[in-house]
Amino acid sequence: MLAFLASAAAQPGAARGEDVFVDVSKTVGLNVRHVNGARGAKLLPETINGGAGWFDYDGDGHLDLYLVQGHGDSTRAYAPGDTGNRLFRNTGKGRFVDVTDLAGVGDRNYGSALAVGDIDNDGDTDLYVTNFGRNVLYINNGNGTFSDGTAASGTGTPFWSSSACFADINGDGLLDLYVANYLLYDSRVHKACSSSRKQTPSYCHPNKYDGAPDSLYLNRGGGRFEDISRAAGIAVRGRILSKGLGVLPTDFDSDGDIDFLVANDSVPNFLWRNLGGGKFEDAALEAGVALNTTGSPEACMGVDGGDVNGDGLQDYFLTNFSEETDTLFFGEGDGFFDDNTLRSGLGKPTFDPLGFGTRLFDYDLDGDLDIYVTRGHILDNLETLHPGTRLRYAQPDHLFQNDGKGRFTDISESSGSWFKKKLVGRAVATADYDSDGDLDLFIVNSGQECTLLENRAERKGSWIGIRLQGTPPCSRDAAGSLITLKTGAGVRRVEVRSTQSYMAAGDSRVILSLDKGATKAPPVEVRWSDGLRELFNNLQAERYHLLVRGKGEILGE
Repeated sequence: MLAFLASAAAQPGAARGEDVFVDVSKTVGLNVRHVNGARGAKLLPETINGGAGWFDYDGDGHLDLYLVQGHGDSTRAYAPGDTGNRLFRNTGKGRFVDVTDLAGVGDRNYGSALAVGDIDNDGDTDLYVTNFGRNVLYINNGNGTFSDGTAASGTGTPFWSSSACFADINGDGLLDLYVANYLLYDSRVHKACSSSRKQTPSYCHPNKYDGAPDSLYLNRGGGRFEDISRAAGIAVRGRILSKGLGVLPTDFDSDGDIDFLVANDSVPNFLWRNLGGGKFEDAALEAGVALNTTGSPEACMGVDGGDVNGDGLQDYFLTNFSEETDTLFFGEGDGFFDDNTLRSGLGKPTFDPLGFGTRLFDYDLDGDLDIYVTRGHILDNLETLHPGTRLRYAQPDHLFQNDGKGRFTDISESSGSWFKKKLVGRAVATADYDSDGDLDLFIVNSGQECTLLENRAERKGSWIGIRLQGTPPCSRDAAGSLITLKTGAGVRRVEVRSTQSYMAAGDSRVILSLDKGATKAPPVEVRWSDGLRELFNNLQAERYHLLVRGKGEILGE
């Protein structure tokens, strides 16, 4: 596997055409329908679930796909459902096969999302599944199967969990676990709300419930975790607090440790600044990401981060409810951010639709980060509740093209047939599943067929792919490390993480664009999560490289 990652050239991309992304789901064997559990009772878990993620579970060098299912019947949410999660193995030959039962990861609880990471640094990737109910930690046995390590690890979590991520918060080389929890909600006593119009049954607004406190687990080794949520300072709850849906591990203040940006629903966002010693403080209001430019909280769902305007600073993009714009925060340095949504051209096109999954990625390899957003409302009778408006339950997704300076143009309508379809989108999980050098998209549509979109965009440049492997005191996943590439077009800095979007895990490999026709990349700098800085030279273009901590040219301060 390592030799494959380090030196094997990727297969040539498919012919480019009008369609920027092409639905290849049935062609590759991913003809799978998402189950949300809706049975007419208007129970809230039906509305927001729909997670998926990519990881190489069997170590063969090909990224496999895990789909988190909901439940066959939301009225029986606390009992195992008839429909379980599914794991699809990538054969590397353009096909996926269902290996759920063989691998032993078909959890049948009311599923939300997943996180992936090598929690024991043994060289294979473990899997954490969040639920409405007990969460599950699957330990990878290294032979294509998993064992349930939930009880032994202590990570079951007593709340309704949404997104989760692995990150090393204390620099001991072990991946810790952050779980964003949503509402203090019991489906067994819930009654549907009604609209003012003809008392039509509807899903309740989250403001009717207290937000559940998030959970933070410190990895103690040996498959054991310690719940430090209260001691860390993140276990806050209340009617106007918490309600987390998306979480992003990120070093927002560039001090070398991992912080957490949490997208909260209809209440101020969290930005948990890592103080060291297992302590955190909420810096969201001070930093400028708690509220939008009008000083209002938004119903945030998805979140991603990256340098969208080429100034070397981290920016953050969050998706929001209908009749709220999505929000783009530009980094200003020193840990401060500014709402740049309107100036970036994202205000008008994002106001009416409702956004869930999102990804900042260079879809056309022109050197800047573009934006993809899945769309779809939560009210399945929206047209009845709000007649005569532009609001719709099923909606087309969005693709926004970056001009290189952080101003975006909506190119959805000119990007092919996919963007003419109206669906109910939730997670978008990105990966170069065919190893051809560009990111493809797996989209979970609530209660509908899921979609694998193969990237067929016309490439504006060449590329290089990077996978990091840490050595002590860095975690093997090297999560939280920073990759820097300097070209004539500018500087690209990318944080290494597997979590982004909404209830999703993605390809942790990093794809960087190069000048068109380039055969080699400029030197690649890696600042490992433990602070070591190394330079890697003479890396060939148009292929993936495995960079191992300690094997590069060590740089000084």
